[in-house]
Amino acid sequence: MTTSSYWRKLLYAFGMFGVTLSYQAFTGWIQFYYLDILRLAPAAMSVAWVIFTLWNMVNDPLAGQLSDNTRTRWGRRIPWIAALSIPLGVSFYLLWAVPGGLVGEGAALFSGLWWYFLAVLLLFDTLWSAVVLNYVALFPEMYPKQGDRASVSAWRQVFTIVALILAITFTKDIAERMGWGKMGMLFGGITALAFLISLLGSREDPKRTADEPPVPFMQALTYTFTNPSFLWFVFMNLMVEFTLLVLPAVVPLYAKYVLGVSEGLQQGLLSGAAFLTAIPSFALWAWAAKRWETRTTVMAAMVAFAALLLPLLFVQRYLHAIITTATLGVGLAGLLMLRDIMLADVIDEDSLVAGVRREGMYFGINGFIIRLAFAFQGTMLGGMLALSGYNPALAEQPPNVALGLRVLITLVPMMAMAVGVFGAWKYPLHGARLAAVKARLGSRE
Repeated sequence: MTTSSYWRKLLYAFGMFGVTLSYQAFTGWIQFYYLDILRLAPAAMSVAWVIFTLWNMVNDPLAGQLSDNTRTRWGRRIPWIAALSIPLGVSFYLLWAVPGGLVGEGAALFSGLWWYFLAVLLLFDTLWSAVVLNYVALFPEMYPKQGDRASVSAWRQVFTIVALILAITFTKDIAERMGWGKMGMLFGGITALAFLISLLGSREDPKRTADEPPVPFMQALTYTFTNPSFLWFVFMNLMVEFTLLVLPAVVPLYAKYVLGVSEGLQQGLLSGAAFLTAIPSFALWAWAAKRWETRTTVMAAMVAFAALLLPLLFVQRYLHAIITTATLGVGLAGLLMLRDIMLADVIDEDSLVAGVRREGMYFGINGFIIRLAFAFQGTMLGGMLALSGYNPALAEQPPNVALGLRVLITLVPMMAMAVGVFGAWKYPLHGARLAAVKARLGSRE
């Protein structure tokens, strides 16, 4: 590997810092901020998440289609990232910069706070989808060889873990010191900068796709939704994504109302411990993947993650809880490491059938489907809190709130992992079939 090639990989991979910082700070703390700090009613929050999901029915596939059919002298993906990175950072800031006049006790559905939350939620999601989709769509096209994909994926996960630790462990602590709005400005600025830096390592060959005929939208959808490899992959991925969303969203409330821990840094460490132990665990899963191949390794990671969740159903002390969450990093590393490589294999197989590379549509549909996890997670959290009698105006919550949070942080994601294992078992692109795809693509290089 040349020095320039090494730095290009590193610079491109740094974009994952922006992806993860914005995504995890948003998913991990936005509900806590609007529910527990701004007093938005749980039922109103649930309605907003449903509308958000309906918007994603259009947003992600449309962004993928536009990206695949873009033709410029700079390529298909790079212009989108260059144009929208700074607006994305501004939209992240607006999530946390709520005008003071909108804040009130128990803000209900259709209140000013609810309308503001819905508006900035949809704006942020639209820009985030466009930038991130184009960033990740570069990955299979820039790195067609499995060895390069593995090395770049490893660097991406390093930046992912660093951003996860910052987002989940320190977001509330920074917000309490600086204010939530200034935290949003800081993280939004870092997010935009990370994507702009990634462009220094990104490259496209416009000539390679200039003569590819555009695929009509409905035909592109048909190709995508009739691909069994993709359908089983995205079914599995939805279960993983739901789990990775529900845990950071529940942890602050679990820490406060089950363990009696309200300090921001302590709440953040409860989640961050898993990401610290994930870093050395990457080596374990890389070793396993070489011996079991990707599909089998993902199944093992899901089983391990589910089993390690169980103690959180019973623990009473903060120390025991943080030890438990630290062990989760072993399974988490495998879940983070392998999904993009699986999707890249699906896109490779599709290119042999369709005759064109359609990374944008596949990442767009994948993004749309796994965004259903937002609605599942938001609706389940809001619904469970409402059923258990949670009232943000009360200093001490009813006992059922703690029970509901224990179920949300253990039994619910464990069931999701069980369903995900079934999806991975049904995923057909492995063994001889995967080897045949690689052989045919190799003959074209």
